[in-house]
Amino acid sequence: MNHLSSCFDRRRFLRTSGVAVALPLLESLIPKTATATVNVAPTVKRLVTIGTYLGFHTPSWFPEKTGRDYAISPVLKPIDDLRDDFSIFSGLDHRAPNGHKNWKNYLTGKGTPGISLDQLVARSVGEKTRFESLQVTCGSSGEGQMSFTKEGIALPSIGRPSVLFGHLFHSGENKARMEYLLDSGGSVLDVVLDEARTLQQQVNARDAAKLEEYFSSVRDVEQKLKKRRAWLKVPTPEVNFKLPEFDPVAPDLSLECESIMYDLMVLALETDSTRVISFLAPGQGQVFTIDGEKLSAGYHGLSHHGNDPDKIAEFNTVGREHVNRFGQFVRQLKERKDTEGRSLLDTTAILYGSGMGNANTHNNSNLPVLVTGGSFRHGSHHAIKRNNPSGSAPLLGDLFLTLMQSMGLEENRFVNASRNLNELLL
Repeated sequence: MNHLSSCFDRRRFLRTSGVAVALPLLESLIPKTATATVNVAPTVKRLVTIGTYLGFHTPSWFPEKTGRDYAISPVLKPIDDLRDDFSIFSGLDHRAPNGHKNWKNYLTGKGTPGISLDQLVARSVGEKTRFESLQVTCGSSGEGQMSFTKEGIALPSIGRPSVLFGHLFHSGENKARMEYLLDSGGSVLDVVLDEARTLQQQVNARDAAKLEEYFSSVRDVEQKLKKRRAWLKVPTPEVNFKLPEFDPVAPDLSLECESIMYDLMVLALETDSTRVISFLAPGQGQVFTIDGEKLSAGYHGLSHHGNDPDKIAEFNTVGREHVNRFGQFVRQLKERKDTEGRSLLDTTAILYGSGMGNANTHNNSNLPVLVTGGSFRHGSHHAIKRNNPSGSAPLLGDLFLTLMQSMGLEENRFVNASRNLNELLL
């Protein structure tokens, strides 16, 4: 166990009679052998969360063996060369309800609506960059929803590469338009607040509480508006990137769009435009043509394969294409440097997987997930025993806690998860 693990596993709390009092980091509590190497500043500075709406065929995703000596699974074959850079987890989920509509629990845990992992991290690190967070998809995300505010409101995703590029690296014309919109938004906000304050004096206590919650949301918007105005004065980075002649946003072109979005996500991280990105790879009825061959059915239809071997094979073909493009993203991060000269992959924690465990039956248990980047201790398949005799089997939220703690967040609970998986990664 390395020095990071020593720090994060040490719960800095005094506990008595059900009360927990937080303590600062005390040097006297750090093991003597680790004192000289402990870094106060967290080494992980960025978080990327990626989800495929229709998931994967999990028997073809999870390796058969656990530990470091596993044989790569069919779906993960495109990233076999990166196996020392990622960790696979089986047996993790949120113990949440099943069904497509509950896919949104992927980043929020059991009990949506609630704040998603990416937005929880963005609240801590978002003010350091031009964009607190970015939400990205390909074309239309359909029914897929991935990022949620603390009020449980789904955040919209950018689905066109040209729009995302303009968002990140806007021209002088775009800057003038943005200033106009921000000024307009600010004046409207003032009117809304005046009306709301007047109304608050005329309602009962329950409605007054609702209005106070509304005020809190409006204040958040105010702060974001002020931040956007301040960043407009800072020149956007110049990048050498050529957009395609048209946005491949038609459903059948979503794989092509996926590759471009990954390229733009690399640029967003490399220029430190944001440190939090969520990316949803949508899954609808599109009929893909892969390696010159058109699949026999739509993507959604293949996910409901009914255990037909031919349909499973084609569903896995799509799955490998998702993984292949993800692998290209990881390799770029491994090669690129951040603004401090360190590998982007080493300073970025990446969660890749799905909120769907088995699309064929709409089952949301045993989710396919892996973690890469972050200078974590990678290279293994970790099989989590779901039926723990003590009744305290780790949850996906425990993995989230490790990701957050590695970034310096003092989080010790995520919905129904209250431990962590530090012993496996740190």
